[in-house]
Amino acid sequence: MKLFKLLMFLVSLTILSLANEGIKNPFLWEVKKAEQTFYLFGTMHLGDPKLQMLPKSLKVAIDKSDEVRTEIPMDASFQIKSAALMLRSDNKGLEEIIPKPLYHRTENYIKQINPQLNLIPFDKMKIWVLSVVTSMLENQLKYPMVQAIDSEIYHYAQSKNKGVGGIETIEEQIRAMDMFSLEEQIMGLESTLDYLEQSNDFIEEMKSLYMEGNEKKMMAFIEGTMFKIEKYKKFEEKFMQVLLYDRNRLMAQRIDSLLREDPTKRYLFAFGVMHFLGQKSILEYLKRKGYHVHKVK
Repeated sequence: MKLFKLLMFLVSLTILSLANEGIKNPFLWEVKKAEQTFYLFGTMHLGDPKLQMLPKSLKVAIDKSDEVRTEIPMDASFQIKSAALMLRSDNKGLEEIIPKPLYHRTENYIKQINPQLNLIPFDKMKIWVLSVVTSMLENQLKYPMVQAIDSEIYHYAQSKNKGVGGIETIEEQIRAMDMFSLEEQIMGLESTLDYLEQSNDFIEEMKSLYMEGNEKKMMAFIEGTMFKIEKYKKFEEKFMQVLLYDRNRLMAQRIDSLLREDPTKRYLFAFGVMHFLGQKSILEYLKRKGYHVHKVK
């Protein structure tokens, strides 16, 4: 028992030391219009001790707020529901619907991460889910018990007795991904492997840029990754339209509606950082509606 406590203490020290190297310049914005003030925070949907500790300025913003909204509610029941919606209903195995060379290539890739893994546990997943899992697998295996910062924000807000909720439903998020045909999802898996195999440190570099908090560098990195392979351009254009631009517009509309419903209520909205960067971002839509945005130092 003493040995177990010692091990847990050492693990805690390791996580704390890593966390102290974390987010130095958070993607946090204060937004104002007349007497109304609210906050926007860009998250990263990856578990990592360096990303887990909430920056002081973010905690201050949450403490000043009445309600915190993430993309979807982060309660356990919603996570279970989400998992069920990610399964296919065709009663076929992946090997029956993915071209054999791509199937074996995917399996070989995950075996490079861990030789004991294969595609059997993912057999009933939708292909787009397999693409997401594959891209995040190495990070997930490295930090299996570490929650993404979205969850940390949600639970910190709950601990402070703030209202919590989502700006989208799980069904809406899944429906957006399901807009891609089987052929497009297969192309998405192929492109994911192409990018991962070309840049083994893709995830780590993205996390490093996120912690640096430089908007231009982050955008340059993402734009430098996409639209480089001709055969994927149409797919990537649809990807950006469906999963980013369309959702940005709807999210901004819902933020504006919430603020109009109760102008005295102060919110913090925490969504994936890409929703706040570049053209057609949530920031751009809000500016058009007369909101004044500035980044919190």
